[in-house]
Amino acid sequence: MGLRRGRSKKAGQPEGADSAATGDTGSNADEQLAGDEQVPELDGGDPVEAGEAPARRRPLDETEAGDDDTAMPRLDLGSMRVPVFADMEVRVELNEQQQPVAASLLHQGSSVQLLAFAAPRGDGIWDDVRAEIAESVRTGGGQVEEADGAFGPELRVRARTQVQPGQFAEQNLRFVGFDGPRWFVRGVFSGPAATNPQQAAGLEAVVTRVIISRGSA
Repeated sequence: MGLRRGRSKKAGQPEGADSAATGDTGSNADEQLAGDEQVPELDGGDPVEAGEAPARRRPLDETEAGDDDTAMPRLDLGSMRVPVFADMEVRVELNEQQQPVAASLLHQGSSVQLLAFAAPRGDGIWDDVRAEIAESVRTGGGQVEEADGAFGPELRVRARTQVQPGQFAEQNLRFVGFDGPRWFVRGVFSGPAATNPQQAAGLEAVVTRVIISRGSA
């Protein structure tokens, strides 16, 4: 398992949601993984098998985690506790206050970026967020298809970005969203996992083992 930190890029935030409260991990993030604790492989064996259909359709709220919170090593990012596997790399994006705001999980050339937001009580905001993402992609010259995926409604995107004047690059992305108890998580799959269900299955299973800590604020 690799751990990298980087400063997050300023990105749009879902309307009606605030960045979820995060604890200051400081230099303790690496220390939490030290010692004799066994770190499982992502491929094969319990608790997650590549190709296994997710048993849960969204990340866990901390009130739902129970024994699963201690069943495997996790990287504590404050608002998210991310499972750690020996063959998976975790990259943490920090804001200007050096607090974690996003985590990217990388495995076999694919990745999923997870961002957690505090959300109001109600029916959820994924429908509105999905519409905003689709409009933004189309405005930028990309293509968007809405589909029913492993986690419900999702966006399959062919994004177009300008790398230098007159030169553009295209990238396949897959946007998924999870409405939880007063929180919202957005996931973005890239690499082979954006278009190949078999390549995505292992990371999808990891997403369902992420624990979200909403906090009381």
